[in-house]
Amino acid sequence: MNHSPYAGLAPTLVPGASRPVVVGEYPYYRADPANWASNLRELRRLGVDVVSCYLPWRFHETGEGLRRSFDFTGKTDPQRDVVALLELAAQAGLGVLLKPGPFIHAEVQLGGLPDRLCEPPYTAYRGLDGSVLTSQGKPLPSLLDPEVRKETETWLRAVADEVVAEAAAPRGPVVALQLGNEGTAGDAHLPVDAQDASPAAREAFARWLTGRGLPDEASHVTEDVGQWSSAQRLLWSEWCGHAIVGMWDSMSALFPEGPARLANVPLAGLSAPGAALDAWAARQRAIQGSGHLIGHTEWVGNPARDTTAFGSHLTGILLGGTDVVEANWGFTWTDASFARPDTPVFNALLALLLGSSTVSVYTACATANWGSLVDMDPDGLRADGVDPALHAPPYSPGAPLAEGGTHQANAEGLRLLAAFLDRFGDLLLASTLDRDAVVLIDRALPEAGAWLRTGRTVLAELADVVQGQLADSGRLIGLGWLDGHPATAPDNGTVPVAVLRAGHSEGAKAADELAVPAGAPADGAVADFVASFTAGLPAPDGPRWTTAHRRARVLSRTGPGGVRFIGAFNPTDGDDRITGGDGAWTLDLPASSAAVAVTRDGALLGWLATPEAPSNSPVALTWGGGEADAQRVLAS
Repeated sequence: MNHSPYAGLAPTLVPGASRPVVVGEYPYYRADPANWASNLRELRRLGVDVVSCYLPWRFHETGEGLRRSFDFTGKTDPQRDVVALLELAAQAGLGVLLKPGPFIHAEVQLGGLPDRLCEPPYTAYRGLDGSVLTSQGKPLPSLLDPEVRKETETWLRAVADEVVAEAAAPRGPVVALQLGNEGTAGDAHLPVDAQDASPAAREAFARWLTGRGLPDEASHVTEDVGQWSSAQRLLWSEWCGHAIVGMWDSMSALFPEGPARLANVPLAGLSAPGAALDAWAARQRAIQGSGHLIGHTEWVGNPARDTTAFGSHLTGILLGGTDVVEANWGFTWTDASFARPDTPVFNALLALLLGSSTVSVYTACATANWGSLVDMDPDGLRADGVDPALHAPPYSPGAPLAEGGTHQANAEGLRLLAAFLDRFGDLLLASTLDRDAVVLIDRALPEAGAWLRTGRTVLAELADVVQGQLADSGRLIGLGWLDGHPATAPDNGTVPVAVLRAGHSEGAKAADELAVPAGAPADGAVADFVASFTAGLPAPDGPRWTTAHRRARVLSRTGPGGVRFIGAFNPTDGDDRITGGDGAWTLDLPASSAAVAVTRDGALLGWLATPEAPSNSPVALTWGGGEADAQRVLAS
């Protein structure tokens, strides 16, 4: 019922790490340098292992024209002294994940790019559908434009030579470098027809086609997408991933050896428009084969309060196999609960149970000191439909630590997770996710589905079915790629396998295989197939839990020596009760709460739950007929 454990990012970020690693974002360019040292020391005490920092290009660039240069040592402004920041991080016992962009987003004006790059003569990032990728109402540049690329290389080489060279691991604290941001400029989950199709991008696509021995297809790249054949569209779906990976490769080559290379790819919403889930999946062929470490960002809603967002996390992490590198700890733009520890702890536990070897705290410190180069243009925000008041200091308001040194509400959640990981993290990292079956997906399905604009795609319907099985029957259906596993029996034959192929069914159907037309709506075929397949699954090996109201979802992980983690999550607005299959335990799980129990050979070793939310009854666990409060892990 399980598969081999994945070490993930943890041992890369912290060499020798035997437990999941906590990564906390520290936006130094929004903090008074006088507070840097104390903030970093306090983050370490709260349980942060590695700090992550974006480097805003526009903030570090000084002068104009031929006199343009970069300041990383504070000669023009103490807040630019990132070299000193890295020294302070090392003194605090922190590793550093450095994120130089060139586009960083991070709620910085134009994602940190200089104004000039978003103006003529630089080429805008324009999709096949004619849409322009914008930030604060201004067009973002195509990073494939040769002139933009030259400027980008100048910036990244400066970071490499003046910042990373002397601070790179293993001698220095910089253990990893992030390449780009959420793709190159937040584009790794865009619909395929919104991917960069500027003249330079089309030229690159043509070179890629020619290199694959497809000169005829290359000759059509300049045509309007409406004139493209279905085969040309499928090739574009695949190219979208290669375009992003190619940019990562060129960025990586500018930096010295030592720090690991990491790319972050956002999860895709199950109901996002433009078949964005399939577009995300289509890019996975190149992204997963890139050779870079891949993490994910979680900005797809709140899985503690929304079952669709829960499903996005479930599908994205199962299929992507990634660690979380950016999770909301304190931004209250759309949901005030992110400033309370119950929500970020719920989300962190979900990622950990699904296999993440990291906990991300973004941001770890609420900072309140920044200038006009960082501040976003209010009129530009309004042009994007955003209220400028949302971006007033501090950034972010609900972070665990305030810049002045006080602990905020989310500090309890961070201390709780740190205490849990200190006690059980080694067992968690050595465990494997229990799955009742696996569905392997033909990559041609999302590559074609990415162009579907009416109806549910095969992948979207499958994502709904996977969450439905978990909620209704307690079964976890794992997801994988058909070309990434033996078609017969992965996991040494211990897990039943079903296959979704692109094609047309002819004759008798195998019980474990379904052929579906690529690019056509699923129309219930996938749901019917999975329901039939799971109905024939063997009975579970041991006692299984039941839920009183089918609101909670339960995930489990098995470790060596009879260790088991049982994670229960209630992403609904109603309470639920979970009962162990042998009746030995019950868990009362209020709305939007989660709990994880650690057992060995059926005996409870310890457990933790999300801190109590306002108006909620407390999470309660009984084990062996008695309350388990004495074994509950509490914030240190």
